Amino acid sequence: RWQKDHDISEQDMIDRILFVQALDTLRCYEEGVLESVIDANVGSIFGIGYAPWTGGAIQFLNQYGIDKAQKRAEELAAKYGERFTPPTLLKTKAEQKQNIQ
Repeated sequence: RWQKDHDISEQDMIDRILFVQALDTLRCYEEGVLESVIDANVGSIFGIGYAPWTGGAIQFLNQYGIDKAQKRAEELAAKYGERFTPPTLLKTKAEQKQNIQ
């Protein structure tokens, strides 16, 4: 149960929710379960209830900044577990300084 004095910051709580879903969506795209970024974005909003103000899970990562998203995912993975480990596609795009398209 969360308490005000708990050591999880508000930003960590927000990022944990947004990142775990975005990273899982990206894994589905990477594995070919989702055929396009549009499918990923629309499906994440209407299928899993991803925050609509983000434009979808992949759009969230693009807007966040791919390199920053990779670093933040690594921070979350170190602190909260492997489910936040960045997928290979995120690492590749961060190295190439490209958005996911």
